[in-house]
Amino acid sequence: MSTSADYQDFKLDVRIINGADSDLVDIARQYWDLRGLDETGTYPMWRARVREIDTNGRGGRLHLLAVAASRAVVKGYFCASCEEELALPNRSALTQVLSSETDVLCVDCRPALLEEAEQFRNPDEWAVRQAQRRQERKSANEAYAEAEEHWNRSLRTVLQQTFPLRHRAEEPLPQLTARQELSALALLRHACSKGIISVQEHLALSPLAPNGMDWKELETLVDDGLLDLHPSTPVDSMGWKIKKFTEAYTQADGVLESLPEPELTFAYRPESAWFYVPFGHDSQESVRLADRELVRRLTHALDDHQRFTELQVLVASVIAEEGVRYFEHKLAEHHLPLVPEEGRPRLEEAAAKLGRVRCLGQVYFAAWSAVSSAAAFARRKPHAPPAVMTEQGLRRFEALAQRMVQDRTEYTKIFEEASNFPLSAMTRSLFHTVLNMNPMEANLSQVRQKGGLTQPKSAQRLATALPPKKSVAKPEPAPEPELVHPALDEKEFPSVELQARHLVAESGSWSPRDFAAAFQAVHEDISLVWDADHPSHSTLQSAAGALEVHLLQLSPYLEEREAVLATVLAAGLYRDLIGARPNALPAGRVVVGLLVEALNRKGRPQSPTEEVEPSNGDQ
Repeated sequence: MSTSADYQDFKLDVRIINGADSDLVDIARQYWDLRGLDETGTYPMWRARVREIDTNGRGGRLHLLAVAASRAVVKGYFCASCEEELALPNRSALTQVLSSETDVLCVDCRPALLEEAEQFRNPDEWAVRQAQRRQERKSANEAYAEAEEHWNRSLRTVLQQTFPLRHRAEEPLPQLTARQELSALALLRHACSKGIISVQEHLALSPLAPNGMDWKELETLVDDGLLDLHPSTPVDSMGWKIKKFTEAYTQADGVLESLPEPELTFAYRPESAWFYVPFGHDSQESVRLADRELVRRLTHALDDHQRFTELQVLVASVIAEEGVRYFEHKLAEHHLPLVPEEGRPRLEEAAAKLGRVRCLGQVYFAAWSAVSSAAAFARRKPHAPPAVMTEQGLRRFEALAQRMVQDRTEYTKIFEEASNFPLSAMTRSLFHTVLNMNPMEANLSQVRQKGGLTQPKSAQRLATALPPKKSVAKPEPAPEPELVHPALDEKEFPSVELQARHLVAESGSWSPRDFAAAFQAVHEDISLVWDADHPSHSTLQSAAGALEVHLLQLSPYLEEREAVLATVLAAGLYRDLIGARPNALPAGRVVVGLLVEALNRKGRPQSPTEEVEPSNGDQ
């Protein structure tokens, strides 16, 4: 862009457009009336300010009125686009030119500005053109909408032609594994309406599978031929080479007549697709027949030794998978991150161990206890990384699982199903329909007792054909030996109230963390002093386990030391007597004594040794 060296001779060439209204001409002359430049030659000085110019009631922006009647050309400067002499679009453009900006466009290279100015120069013609353009846009929109509707109809036509309804009434249901039969039964019971199966439509609050992988269960059933895709399945549940109409419109360069035809990729999203059972004369009859056959197969597995083994594996895996799902639910509830991919095998292994020996309600307890402990620690350490808290919860879950597997008398609390976290459809179908058992209370041992142990009919017939056995006189059983109770001294096991007062007095010399860790030592001490078959052994172990759970439950709501003291005082509620009368002591009092003794071994404050009278509550 060329410039003039003599700023004092700088002038604008204002050219009036032929036929322009005289009022617009007057406005344009005032708008472009340049008095000169400042001393530096970089800022224009105008004779009239913009707000001082009278528009004669026309309103609008003044530069549009000026453009409607004139062109203000700057001699020696050229448009950055068309390279013609620069006709200014407004006063600000002159300031840009004088500041040596090189990308200034002339007014004729600004079509939107010219369009706006046109309404002031020829308002009637402008109104006609605007009406024509509105009609053109309306027609184009209608044609676009019609083409889009045709495209959507074409998608449905392709689906109906590719996946027609084909019922095969003469064919039996294919042979399936116990898990496949259970997932199919759950679909028919919980995700089916009028013969159409849809997980997304019916299972919004809970998943189909206990592991949450509904798509995998559905894909397996489709691959094995039990389910087929329904022709009315949602269009967006299928895979298309061109996914949206807008993509097709772009590919056709905006020419509606050149739109490509829809084409399937034969991929689909099982969780949002619709299915039907093809075995029967129609969809609803097929569902009834399949439901009856699946229930028959699964319930008869209780009497088939080979299939009963498969059913037991299924029960254990369902309990474990529900436990993992609940563990992750509790993590999310406490705003903790999920277990990372590399740590997931540890979580699943711990849950699998529990699933083989414990009921689902107890697995829930273990998951709740582990995550609650991690959440409480996270609140005490707000700056610790959340991933570390999740790892701590996972380690706690693994430790609890190990202890619950080794000693089935510990941690026997059974949680109920959470109202805001319902069980999966497969779990409900397995326990309610097939086993007729409470899903939160039934364990694998109880399932084994329920089935798989009936005597074969051939063996029954053989037993009736054999002669009766001769009765043999059995010797009188030897009298059972009298139980030996270890001596318990009241001085070594003071009342829980006195223990609590002593812990308060010596609060600076013991740690709540050591107190929580002392439970492990207490369990070991009980096993050392009382034999496993001694009645006091299970009583004390249960009391110690219950108090440990009580401490875990209080930790999220109380300070650490307050939770310990509340747990010590709660021990007074466990009143089963330990030892021989008249020197028997309540179980809770004995457990607290063992806890304090375990602290003593770590160098903590000694238990109070003064002689005290037992309170009425400790009798």
